[in-house]
Amino acid sequence: MDSDRLEEIAERIREAAVKAGADDAECLARWNVSVGIDLRKGKIDGVRRRQETSASLRVLKDGREGMVFTTAPEETLYPVLAQEALDCAGLMPQVEGNRFSPARDFRPVEGLFDGSGLSLPFEEKVLMARAVEEAVLEADPRIQQAHKPSYHEQGRKTAIASGGRVWSYEDTVFSLSVEAIAKSEGESQSGYEYRISRRLADLEPSLVGALGAREAVELLGGGMPPTGTFPGVFPPKAALDLLGPLLSSFSAEEMLKKRSRLEGRRGEKIFPDCLTLTDDGTLPWHAGSIAFDDERVPPVPRNIVEKGVVLGCFHTLRTAAIMGEEPTGNGFRPSMTSSPAPEPSNLFIPAGSLSYASLMPPGKAIRITGLMGTHTIDQVSGDFSLGASGHILEDGEPVRPFRSGTISGNLFELMTSLAAVGDDLTFYGSMGCPTLFFDRVLVSGT
Repeated sequence: MDSDRLEEIAERIREAAVKAGADDAECLARWNVSVGIDLRKGKIDGVRRRQETSASLRVLKDGREGMVFTTAPEETLYPVLAQEALDCAGLMPQVEGNRFSPARDFRPVEGLFDGSGLSLPFEEKVLMARAVEEAVLEADPRIQQAHKPSYHEQGRKTAIASGGRVWSYEDTVFSLSVEAIAKSEGESQSGYEYRISRRLADLEPSLVGALGAREAVELLGGGMPPTGTFPGVFPPKAALDLLGPLLSSFSAEEMLKKRSRLEGRRGEKIFPDCLTLTDDGTLPWHAGSIAFDDERVPPVPRNIVEKGVVLGCFHTLRTAAIMGEEPTGNGFRPSMTSSPAPEPSNLFIPAGSLSYASLMPPGKAIRITGLMGTHTIDQVSGDFSLGASGHILEDGEPVRPFRSGTISGNLFELMTSLAAVGDDLTFYGSMGCPTLFFDRVLVSGT
């Protein structure tokens, strides 16, 4: 299927639905091509290639929504898709706020598509994965293995027809990843590192390999951490593991279902002054940047928390209508077979003004570099008990590593003890965070 016809496909499927009797209709059509390369000991261990054109039709009939999906959007199927969507709508309940985008225009977003990265010869993409592997193995004599150094790329074109408009854009995503294995005196530790960007040149294979190796080596020789409450330092990757479970609290869908701790608390100062949380889908070359979301709504850059005060949430068109607010460009489909759900675009805590070294707490503290079990955090109450690894610090200097520790408490209460934000903002995919410094982290070990 030629991607050049994507706009035509989307509009004609939508027209077929209206002709069949839909009160309104929206069609999202997407062309997707991807390549994945895995290495093992310097040689190709696996190659994955995929190309697909798909279309998802949503219709409204008497306040009821129906949806169908196909990976073969041929012209002869358009009336069939339309009727099946209407049949589905007839089986669904009426839902308040159902609507499709009436947006009339949008500003192009720079830095979404890297055609030169896609056209790079296959052999050079293999070399990028090999450079990751070499950087791991050369980092330290205790490194024994670079497990599954991988390269992945995806090129897409998206077209959405609704409200008498057809909008489209192209984007790319490139990534590198590796797991480093370090061994010493019968002990084995691992470190994982990855980078994701819409621009291939941003990936820095040597840095990915070196950081993965360093994480593994720095954990060698560790024991159990002490038990007690200590100042806690969370570098960007570990800090993001904490930030992720907070996201559902900013979902308008969860607020409407009374499953968010932030429901009804707009305008309240809930977090410390040092915490600002920004959602911005317009950042050039960032993995979460978009021309418009999966409902044809342009992104709205804004702070959802500013100096500790909760200002906003993530909306779909439906939740915005129910709550009487403007849509925010956060309606994303987990898959082409799913309805849009409120999710962030590029979500990050902006960098602070002070360096990592200047913010290190005096006396004994812990630095958490790895968390296990973050999926078990209760996203409503915020209660958690997580496996942790990292380092014990004395006056900011690492004394020894630790592993098999536990940190526990309540995520919202932990965030109230946030004392400072570092100047080292780092993005991992569509989420970014600097180092976070907490006054109080409860650690269990010996």
